[in-house]
Amino acid sequence: MDLQKIWTAAKKQIADRVSSVSFDLWIKTLNPEAFENGVLTLSAGNKMAKQQAMNNRHFPHIESAVKEAAPIVEKVTIIDAIEKEERDKITAETETTQQESPTEKKTNGAIVVNPNQTFSNFIVGKSNEVVAAAAEAIAKNPGKRINPLFIYGGSGLGKTHLLNAIVNYIMLENPKLSIAFVSSEKFTNDYVYTMINKASPVAAFREKYRTVDILLIDDIQFIRDKQGTQEEFFHTFNDLIQNGRQIVLTSDRHPDEMPTLDERMRSRFKSGLIQDITTPDVEMRMAILQKVANLENYRLSDEVCTLLSQNAIDNKLNIRDMKGTLEKVIFYTGLRNKPEPTIEICHEALKEAHDTSKFQTTADLIIGHVCAYFNIKKDDIIGKRRNREFVEPRMFAIYLITEFLNIPLINIGQLLGGRDHTTVMHARNKIAGQLNNDPRTKRIIGDISKMIKSE
Repeated sequence: MDLQKIWTAAKKQIADRVSSVSFDLWIKTLNPEAFENGVLTLSAGNKMAKQQAMNNRHFPHIESAVKEAAPIVEKVTIIDAIEKEERDKITAETETTQQESPTEKKTNGAIVVNPNQTFSNFIVGKSNEVVAAAAEAIAKNPGKRINPLFIYGGSGLGKTHLLNAIVNYIMLENPKLSIAFVSSEKFTNDYVYTMINKASPVAAFREKYRTVDILLIDDIQFIRDKQGTQEEFFHTFNDLIQNGRQIVLTSDRHPDEMPTLDERMRSRFKSGLIQDITTPDVEMRMAILQKVANLENYRLSDEVCTLLSQNAIDNKLNIRDMKGTLEKVIFYTGLRNKPEPTIEICHEALKEAHDTSKFQTTADLIIGHVCAYFNIKKDDIIGKRRNREFVEPRMFAIYLITEFLNIPLINIGQLLGGRDHTTVMHARNKIAGQLNNDPRTKRIIGDISKMIKSE
């Protein structure tokens, strides 16, 4: 298939269905990467670009246009730059695997246990307390009560940390037990290699995976489109369970949300404990930030910790991303020769991490529609005047920008005349609250939203 030709044809249709601003910012920059098992994969430049392309305003147009351009496509998916890098790495490893000898293949693609990810440094809160307790119980008594354990949730919430914690605990407390800790890609690659290389018999593959005391597989969702791998894993699963061996699996989704997963496999996954890890609340985020800062021998003030936690919530950052943001703040703190991070340093680091220049056009568009609706000028909204006839439109502009653009509150404040992030937060929350019980507010938001979407 000529993926570029298909995508070019699809883009022409999408351009007629979304605003020119949306097309230039979020659609035009996507690139076709692969077509496999009916799924066309597009890549976005970063996580934010992926989120915008995947939202309800854009993605339905993308998928329908692609399917019209190429009826063979059953589904469209979008990955960001980090996911593309991981995908390319897996592809390269798979290609290398097919050329390696069995001895060389033995460790290719295996997960290396992270000794720093233990139960003692896993922050427990309402979002993960059940799954953390289950993981610890398994580590202490593998194969006894909870089997299998199926952990699911979004990226960067601690699923892999728990797998590492289980392995680290068993290696320390019960080192005689044999463990296989792999990704689903590794399991698949091993199986494929066995199928295409007579020198690596199926018996050796089964010996490797069906005789261990504990099998842990990360990101098991990737086997859902691989029928051969599913069949082999089905029998591996049965053998281990029947012999009292422990199985722990992680996934980015519940088994019921894998439509191409074999029903027998779905049933096996659901035969034990299925538990999700949800997004942590503010208090838990703050605890995580303080823990990471302590490891770096930095102290975070309550004000700084609150700001970084709020930034994570506003931008839907997972724990991994949030830690990355803190690492950047700590780096900036060292550059400025400060003993601990300050609010000013946080603003500097966050501004660098979330450049608002690419959102300026869309923000101006939103502000322009608000001004037209209320018959005022842009300077009245971004200016310092506190007249009621300007304050209310300003609050509506803030709320609409938070709805249409995925950028931090502090950056929205910069777009609106350099206002503090707390001012922006107050305006957003006030309008959001009024939407529930004030028909006028609901009508204004609806009217201006239609104006913005019609661009």
